[in-house]
Amino acid sequence: MPWASRVMGDLSGTHGGEMEGERILIDALNRRFRVMVPVRLSEPPANLRIARTSRPWRIYFSMLGTVLPAFFLMYSSLFIIIGVVDSEPIMVLSGGMCSLPLVVLIFRLHRPRLVHVRLATANEQGSNVHALPEGGSLRTPVKTTFTRFLVRDDSVLDMPPSKQLWVIFAITVSIGIILTVLLFQNSTELAGNALFVLLAIPLWLAGFSLPVLAWWGTSTPFIGLPTRRREAESWLIAGMASAFPAFVFNSLVAPELIPSSFPLWATELALLALGAPLCEELFKGMAVALFLPSIKGPKHGFQVGFTVGLGFALIENFQYIGSSLLGGPLAATLTILVRGIGSIPGHAVWTAMTGTAIGWMATDKAFKAKMTWRAKSLAISAIDVAEGLGLDTDGDGDLSGFDGERPTLEDAVKDAMAEQTGPDGAWIVMDPSQSSLPGLGDPASYPVEMSPVSGSILMPTMRSTMGDNGVSYSKPPDSSDLPISFSPKSLGPALGLAMVGHSLWNGTSYLSGYVPGMMGFGEFGTGLAVLGWTIILIATVLVVARRLLRGIRTLDTPF
Repeated sequence: MPWASRVMGDLSGTHGGEMEGERILIDALNRRFRVMVPVRLSEPPANLRIARTSRPWRIYFSMLGTVLPAFFLMYSSLFIIIGVVDSEPIMVLSGGMCSLPLVVLIFRLHRPRLVHVRLATANEQGSNVHALPEGGSLRTPVKTTFTRFLVRDDSVLDMPPSKQLWVIFAITVSIGIILTVLLFQNSTELAGNALFVLLAIPLWLAGFSLPVLAWWGTSTPFIGLPTRRREAESWLIAGMASAFPAFVFNSLVAPELIPSSFPLWATELALLALGAPLCEELFKGMAVALFLPSIKGPKHGFQVGFTVGLGFALIENFQYIGSSLLGGPLAATLTILVRGIGSIPGHAVWTAMTGTAIGWMATDKAFKAKMTWRAKSLAISAIDVAEGLGLDTDGDGDLSGFDGERPTLEDAVKDAMAEQTGPDGAWIVMDPSQSSLPGLGDPASYPVEMSPVSGSILMPTMRSTMGDNGVSYSKPPDSSDLPISFSPKSLGPALGLAMVGHSLWNGTSYLSGYVPGMMGFGEFGTGLAVLGWTIILIATVLVVARRLLRGIRTLDTPF
C-alpha cells in the first residue's frame, strides 16, 4: 500500500475510511492511498529549552528599521497637534494620513512572533514517518513519536561584540576627519566635496545608530542579567516614544513659559538648562515606570532605564547628526563624536538612575501588586466601556464586558506576597561555528527535529553561563570592581539627580560658548573654550557611567 508523500485534501468522487492518525483515500481507479494526518498542536513541555543560530546584527537592523519611521511619525504627529490647536482640519487630516502608514509599519515590525517547534523523540512504539502540516513528511532513522507546538519567540538578546562596534564607530569618525582634511586643502577640495556627498548618508546612519548599539552592547553583559530580545526592544521603543511628548513640550509649551522680558541668551539658557531636562527626564522616567510590573529589582530597573535612555538618544541623534551634515564634514564629525561618547551615555545614565529607584520600588511586592492591580483595573474598565458602546474589544463574541477574573486588591496583594520569583528564559543562542551546544554534547544525540519553519532546536533544560556565545550572561564581579553605586533608592531624589545632571550638561555647554564670546575671546578662543569644557563634560559622564555600571553589578540582589 503506497504512502502518499503529501497530505491530500478532499477529493471529489472518492470514498475513504479513517483510522487514528491517518486517512484512507480511494481514487477513481480504485487505488487505495494511505494518507497520514499531521498531529495536532499540543501544549509545549515545561522543562525544555530552545536554541537558535546566533544572528548578532539582526538587532541593529531592527533598531534602524524602527527609528526611521518613528522619527517621521514624531513630526507627522506634531502636525496633528498643531492642527488641533490652530483649528486647521487640513493639517490634521494630512498629518493623520502620513502617520497611519508609519504606525502600521512599526507595529508590523514588532508584532509578536510565534515559533512552530516540532519534537521527535525516540520511542519503539512510534513511527519512522510523520506528516508535516505544510505538506510532505519527516523521516527518522529510528522510530519516534512526534509532537508540535507553538511558543512565543523569547530569544535572548544577541548583540555584536562591543569591541567590534566601537572599532566601526572609530572608523566612521576617522572617515569624517579624512573628509575634513581633504576639504581644507585646495588641491583636494573638489575630491573632498564629491566624497562627502557620496558618504553623507552612510555617515549619518552609522553616526547616529552605531554608538547607541555600542553602549547597549557594553552595558548589557556588564550588568549580567539574562535579557529577552523582545523585552529589550520594547524598552528601546519606549525610549523613542518618550521623545515625542518631550519634543512637543520643548517646541510648543516651554517657550510660552519663558517671560518675554528675558533677553535672547537667557531664554535659550532657560530652555536648555531648565525646560529640556525637566520634561525629558520626566517623560523618560514615565516610560520606565510602564515596565514596573515586569521589573524585578534595582539591577533590572537600571537596565530598563539605561535602555530607555538609549532609545531617547537614538531619536535625538537622528535629528542632530542629520542637521549637522549641513555644516559640512567637520561639523558632522564633531557632532557624531561628542554625541557618541558624551550625550548618548548621558541620556542613558540619567535615566538609569531613575530606573534603579523604580527597581527598588519593585522589590516591595505589596506596592508592586497594588500598582499592577490598578493598571489591570483600568484596562478592564476600558474594555467594559468599549463593549458598552458596542465594540467587541476582547473578541469573545459578545458585548458583556470583560469576562475574565476580576481579583480584588486584597487578593492581588496576597498572591504577590506568596509568589516565588524564579529564573526565566528558556532560550539560548548558538554560534554558527559551534558543533554542539554548551554542556549538551554532540548534536547527533539530541532528541529533536530541526523545524523547517523556525530552524529551532528543542532540548531538555540545562543551565549554562553562555559566556562563550557573547550573549547575556551572569558572571561574578572582579575583586577590583567594587565601587559603590551612588544612585538614590528613592524615586524623587533619583529623578531630581537625573534632572540636575542633565541640566548641568546642557547649561554649562551653552555657557562655555556664550561667556568667552561676551568676554571678547574671539572665534578661536571661544572654540578652544567650548572644546575644553566639552572634554571635561564627556570625561565626567564616562566616569559616572563606569562607576554606576560597576556599582550596580555589585549590588547584593539577584535582580
